[in-house]
Amino acid sequence: MRCLKMLIFLSLLAEVSCFQGSSISPVGSYSDIVLVTETGKSGGLNDYIIRELQHQLDYYSKMEIQFKLRMISAEDLGDEPPTKNMVIFGVARQGEIGRIIEGYIGTNAVRKVLEGTNHIFKKMNYPGPGQLTVIVTASSPENLRAVAVENGSIIRDIIEESNRERLRANLLLDENTALEEQLKAKYGFSLRLPSLYELNQEKPDIPGIELVRIQPHRGLTVSWKQWTGGSLSTADSTALYGMREDLAWKMYDKDVMRRDLVFFHEGSLGPYTAVRMEGYWENSKDVYGGPFVCFFIQDRIRARIWMVDCLVFAPGIDKHTLLRELVSVAETFSIN
Repeated sequence: MRCLKMLIFLSLLAEVSCFQGSSISPVGSYSDIVLVTETGKSGGLNDYIIRELQHQLDYYSKMEIQFKLRMISAEDLGDEPPTKNMVIFGVARQGEIGRIIEGYIGTNAVRKVLEGTNHIFKKMNYPGPGQLTVIVTASSPENLRAVAVENGSIIRDIIEESNRERLRANLLLDENTALEEQLKAKYGFSLRLPSLYELNQEKPDIPGIELVRIQPHRGLTVSWKQWTGGSLSTADSTALYGMREDLAWKMYDKDVMRRDLVFFHEGSLGPYTAVRMEGYWENSKDVYGGPFVCFFIQDRIRARIWMVDCLVFAPGIDKHTLLRELVSVAETFSIN
């Protein structure tokens, strides 16, 4: 059987709606998912999607599950209240779950599923405003298992991206436009800033600025360095590590990193191609630390590398929800 990854087509259904940007949203955490299957129970085929959605994140001092699941059966879906995230998982045209899937994506889309063309569907603001529904389906149990296993990261990314979009829209209902204009005029970059974030430091010697939201601590720093090398990539990891090492020491009161706990990936930040660096920081003077994510963006016009750095310090609190918020704000970064 050919790899189903080659056959996956992500259908974006109802992506734009009159509710886009609305403050209306179901209650609950963005880390929660209602998983709808035929039986609503673990075991058998369902275990494959459960394993992918409950993907573990290593934050060095603590392992966290990316999403927390609540399972319901297909026959109980009609009694389900509005939820932020829902995943519907089942074989097309088999059982009650098959009937629900066809009702959500339509008969023409089901034909594509049976042909082996489409398997993952995203519906935003459906069945109600502020809701994300992801339908994962296939023509047989064997194919559905392959879709779940081979595309777990794609499914998780769909949910995370939608979470950040909705979270950002809610945060920016109260926006600090005065600070935005100040930074834009002074430093040559723009960020859309929720009023919950304040300017904590400006350090021309680094150079860079730090924005924070406290209780628990979330820090977002924008810094920049001259770059005369070629196109930026993960092959430049040694130089990029050195840049953040210098930033952490000077901006964060002598923070340090462990090279064996730092990883680089090709990625993006908003509209920009970026090298993504993630790892664990700790302070060289006191016993505390936490995770960070840093994005490096090449500015060819200025011969510069922009660093957009996100870190949290939150003992006893899940780190992923805080990093999700920071990245949602960081994604508004733009070069003037």
